[in-house]
Amino acid sequence: MGVCANCGRAFAPVPSRARYCSNACRQRAYRRRSAGTSTVVADLPAHDTAFVGRERELAELQSLLRKHRMLTLVGSAGIGKTRLAVELARRARRAEVRTVELGRLSRPAQVVEAFAEAVGVYQHAGVALRTTLLQELQHRRVLLLVDNCEHLVAECCEVVDALLSRCPHVQVLATSREALRAVGEVVYPLHGMAADAVALFADRAGTAADDEAAVEAAVEAVCAGLDGVPLAVELAARLSRTVPVRELADRLEQRLDLLSGLRAAIAWSHDLLTPGERELFRRLALLPGGFGLEIAEVVHGGPVIGPLTALQAKSLVVRGDDGRFRMLESVRLHAEERLREHGEHEVTAERIVAWLCDKGEPAVSSSILTPGQVRTQHEEYDNVAYAFHHLVEQRDDRRLMLATMLLRVCFDRGYFVQAGAVLLQVLDQTPADARYRILALEYASLLATHEERHDEAVRYALEAVETAEAGGEDLIMCRLFRTLAGAYDGLDDVTNAVRALRRSIEHGVRNGNDVSVAVSSQNLAWRLLVEGDTDAAAVLVDGALPVLRTHARQDVVAIAVHTAGCIALERGDLAVAGARFAESARMTADTPRAVLESVEGRGLVAMASGRHELGVRLLAACLQMRTTWVVPPETWWRRKTAAALDLARESLSRSAFQRALAAGRAMDVRHALETALGKEIVRQPVLSDRQRMVAELVAQGLTNAQVAAKLGISHRTVESHVHNVKTALDLSTRAQLAAWARSH
Repeated sequence: MGVCANCGRAFAPVPSRARYCSNACRQRAYRRRSAGTSTVVADLPAHDTAFVGRERELAELQSLLRKHRMLTLVGSAGIGKTRLAVELARRARRAEVRTVELGRLSRPAQVVEAFAEAVGVYQHAGVALRTTLLQELQHRRVLLLVDNCEHLVAECCEVVDALLSRCPHVQVLATSREALRAVGEVVYPLHGMAADAVALFADRAGTAADDEAAVEAAVEAVCAGLDGVPLAVELAARLSRTVPVRELADRLEQRLDLLSGLRAAIAWSHDLLTPGERELFRRLALLPGGFGLEIAEVVHGGPVIGPLTALQAKSLVVRGDDGRFRMLESVRLHAEERLREHGEHEVTAERIVAWLCDKGEPAVSSSILTPGQVRTQHEEYDNVAYAFHHLVEQRDDRRLMLATMLLRVCFDRGYFVQAGAVLLQVLDQTPADARYRILALEYASLLATHEERHDEAVRYALEAVETAEAGGEDLIMCRLFRTLAGAYDGLDDVTNAVRALRRSIEHGVRNGNDVSVAVSSQNLAWRLLVEGDTDAAAVLVDGALPVLRTHARQDVVAIAVHTAGCIALERGDLAVAGARFAESARMTADTPRAVLESVEGRGLVAMASGRHELGVRLLAACLQMRTTWVVPPETWWRRKTAAALDLARESLSRSAFQRALAAGRAMDVRHALETALGKEIVRQPVLSDRQRMVAELVAQGLTNAQVAAKLGISHRTVESHVHNVKTALDLSTRAQLAAWARSH
């Protein structure tokens, strides 16, 4: 038997009805998704130009993609593999498409991390990231577009083979300069565009001038001379806006006496640059992670708007949908050759390292990073990794800063073992008076907490606090004591955790660190709530939330909003609790693990308002995902959800409880979130005072006759009250009524 993904009923599935028990349920699910909570996820790169040509290849590839689970587009640099793969994935109409970008990776260990980041998988202490990745994707229907595999073929093949063998609903579309040699791989060689190249040239060049026949002949000559390589054709098309096409054809013919294909086109474009444009071109070569205007001006040593615009116009630099500029890898490598030829590699590398460390500097001197500072560290992650491995000497103390920045981003992205090992190694290699040692010690403590090495976490945090105190670094004490509190939490040392949080707040108030104080106040509020001091917790959260909403990152705000929901739930204010949990769920909707507690909160509210089957479905869904993802709840929260399930087991018939349990276990995270955000979750029963008194006496075990005698009313009136209360609460038995009354 199957379980309907919409209503939760058991049914016999057939090919035409795999997820829903009826067409009506399928239509209801469709309308719900169409209302703004669609489960379709298409994570594909955006392009600011139209896709041109390749219709024959697309038709062939669509047919192959329907028949095979592993398809690789193979071709030389600039041949258009990525653009074609993106268009193919867009037309594939899969429920979920994720892009795994490997082009900027430099180490084999990063391959699994890239897959994990693309599908939203997080690392857990004692569990290999690859294991968690395979567990997560066992039941997900997803098309993975794995781009630029050529420099990590063996490692990529290993991960893909494991996914295809363990995850039956995963399909892989890869691009590479060579085949991966994965099990079941179908290789599709990609060549130049032939006739389509002329259409591509016309689209990218815009309007044509001069004698049309002569121009057309020149365009055909240029495209043929470039072997129809799309990137080379685009470079030529952009140049044709300033250089007549016939002149381009003549120059290209001369150029191809020495070089051919893409390399010729890049060198040719480079030779047509002004001296200032050439300088900027080569100095951007050491930024494989892309760049904004600020770092471009730093490496260039002056204003860049003019030359950068020229490079973009000539397709030597592209601007992504995130607003950052990038060089295609083949173009960047050419620029790096020019950089070394001019003897500018060392000075450019120093400028980049100094700028990156400056972006990490706020963590050394302030108690909390702003959202903008955190965003910058995420944007520059690939550049930091490149600088750490290629641009700084082993004896340079700045490696501590770079390693810490890498780990800080990896914590957010959900994988931290490799980055953590690197940080600890560098920490051991640097002297005790190194400038960035306190910061590194703090992150060593956070790493140890993540990996459940709680004694080490406390030791690292205490050393960081003591070193900062000795050096008079008072501005960061609020943050360091908060880190120490987290380490004590791991040891279940409530007394020291609370004491550390109070010290954190004292330092923050003294130094005017309002945002950091608000974060520590929220953490202390949670600890007090767990210990039973609901009123004190409420005061702290009420004071922290306005500050966090104004200044903190959304994920930090979501935690405080969830705590506010828990406080309202403890006080029995279901309307406020439901609203808070819904708000935190929306804030974390793109982070599956972070959204679990908010979905569970909505489930608890549903149960408390009499919707037991719905509550069971939500809690069961989250419990299943926690088991799969190895995300255990905190002890207090686990007790709350377990008690709610026990109550529902009493309140529902055995068949209804089991049906709800099975329906919840069949949900994925998107379906659970959609259900949790339904408008009917909170349904406050409207009972009269007399009806509430009757319900309370029934919960005490009194019969109708005993209730009548106690209240001085007739037996028939009591029967009527009991019937009306059960109707209002959507209950069917006296035992369910008693269970509801006890829970309220």
